Amino acid sequence: MATHFEHLHAVSASQAYKATFASHEHTPSSSIKVQCPIEVSFSDDTQTQLAYFLRLLKQASQQSRWVTFIGHEALVDKNLLQSAGIDLNKVLVVCNKKGHSVQELMIQALQSGNSSAVIVTGDILDFTSGAIRDAAILSESFAFVINRQAKQQMTIH
Repeated sequence: MATHFEHLHAVSASQAYKATFASHEHTPSSSIKVQCPIEVSFSDDTQTQLAYFLRLLKQASQQSRWVTFIGHEALVDKNLLQSAGIDLNKVLVVCNKKGHSVQELMIQALQSGNSSAVIVTGDILDFTSGAIRDAAILSESFAFVINRQAKQQMTIH
């Protein structure tokens, strides 16, 4: 499945995971196949998205680049990241102190080329711009958008 999702504005974490791993029979590919923002929802109905998201972050943390969370609200629990095999030494949290929009910060983080994944919170529709897509393509990075509304409904069993 060499799908690049070129015609889509956004995909789910499960779609991104399947596109990334299916083309190499469960072996992570060296290049990222998803070229659009990836929506991550943590509601009771879609908790499987969390598992896919963490697998993709683990793949991203295996590169020699940062896994960048923009804002503390985007940060996922440290113990959860660690138990998923994500190298915490490669996790970076960027705070907005200059009044830039989250979209601008995401573009800057992607364009720098220093991040294998950039994670923000918000509505996926606010992050489907051509600038974000182009930055993700050029940097070969994942661009994740966590749906905070669904995250607040999450229950852990």
